[in-house]
Amino acid sequence: MHFNPILLVHAENLEDAKSSARCFCDNECGEHSYFEYGSIVEDKDTEWNKPVSEVWDKLPPDTHIEDALRFLKMAEGELAEKNYGQAGYYYSQAGDLLNENFCDEYPVFNIQYNDYSRVNEEGWFAIEADIHC
Repeated sequence: MHFNPILLVHAENLEDAKSSARCFCDNECGEHSYFEYGSIVEDKDTEWNKPVSEVWDKLPPDTHIEDALRFLKMAEGELAEKNYGQAGYYYSQAGDLLNENFCDEYPVFNIQYNDYSRVNEEGWFAIEADIHC
């Protein structure tokens, strides 16, 4: 499965931002990680990889709390049916969203602060990643 999160990066320039995003992807992927492999999307193949101010209006809305509550409701339903494994999975997804962890359920991640915060100031870039689960 492809996951294309937008990584928010604070850097001196676009090239430094892309380098930081590549390092982040390298750290999140590999043999003992949830994600198999990934890197950033090349400029010619994306509308992102620009200063945040240029793409701010294209960022998806922040729905992580609503999404977490939806997972909690699904978990409770599975728990009532005694489907403990599926309930655990849904609780885990809700936990990732509430903790603002990097996960494939949320499309924007701030690698500077390791959370879902968004900053629209000079020196911030939006870099598209291509991660494989």
